[in-house]
Amino acid sequence: MLQDLKHTKPPKPLQEAIDWLVKLRGENLSEADSHAFADWLTEDVAHADAFAKAERLFDNMVLAAQLPLSATTNSPTTQAMQIKLAKPSSPRKVQPWLTPPLALAAAWLFAVTLVLPNQAHLFDSYFSDYHTNTGEIRDIQLAEGSHILLNTDTAVSVDYQINKRQITLHHGQARFTVAKDAQRPFEVKTDKLYVRALGTVFDIYKKAADDIIVTVQEHAVAAWVQGENQGQPAPVQVQEGQQLTYHADGTLQPLSTIDIAQASAWQQRRLFINDRPLNELIVELGRYRTGRIFLADAQLKDLHVTGVFSLDNPDEVLARVRKILGLQETRLGPWWVLLHH
Repeated sequence: MLQDLKHTKPPKPLQEAIDWLVKLRGENLSEADSHAFADWLTEDVAHADAFAKAERLFDNMVLAAQLPLSATTNSPTTQAMQIKLAKPSSPRKVQPWLTPPLALAAAWLFAVTLVLPNQAHLFDSYFSDYHTNTGEIRDIQLAEGSHILLNTDTAVSVDYQINKRQITLHHGQARFTVAKDAQRPFEVKTDKLYVRALGTVFDIYKKAADDIIVTVQEHAVAAWVQGENQGQPAPVQVQEGQQLTYHADGTLQPLSTIDIAQASAWQQRRLFINDRPLNELIVELGRYRTGRIFLADAQLKDLHVTGVFSLDNPDEVLARVRKILGLQETRLGPWWVLLHH
């Protein structure tokens, strides 16, 4: 049965749809890939139908992952997953006792990377002290009186030491309101960036592209990059109303002045966009909903929008923006939306 399935190829549109389904994976998806996918999708109605079939196949894989092992061992879905995991060029066969667990793991991986591409941080969340789900905003009071306001899809860990209080921001965005303790400074670590409170309120946002943005709402902070085999470099002081950006290449950008009300709008579950490209709005909305939002072409990304939007229902915001801009939408299953003319 397994050998028969190996020689059975799906129709070309379905094979292409499956290839796209595999390629569209979270942070590894480039802008060029997004454009190519949108082009492929709008080339032919058959492509949308094929993609819907590929999604249903994926749904079956997810359901298989939820069944007891004995119920999935000989199922067509599990056999299909075994074929996907096997390397055709390798003469070594996968041991039969190993393939069902691998198939279930692969189905789980598909669920994380394809359905939740911007929220695929399950391990970080599981091992953190506090985390939020997609669309959730949560206020945490720490034992020493400080508060952490966690934005959507955020995870932090707390480490209290004798000489300092250190918080690790694994992913997402958080506002820190710091209780004074002269004996134990309050620090937040995000990758190689360290931020020490010199006052009261600041915000750190670790973006999907690994850029980190530090915004000070009250007083000031000191920030520095801790490199390997290096001592602590001279910190940069970020004052109230200023913003510091750390790039993934390890560089700190010059300080910029920001509008605090706009930058902190998420803390009131609002999104403030002032004459910015539509793509920026789409990216931000995507943080608060499950799935993906695609723009069909580069011209749509360059359309500018202005407004204050509620984050309580991202799909309602999307519908309103679409209506104002005269756009159409095509929904691919319950999670994915393609905006086009």
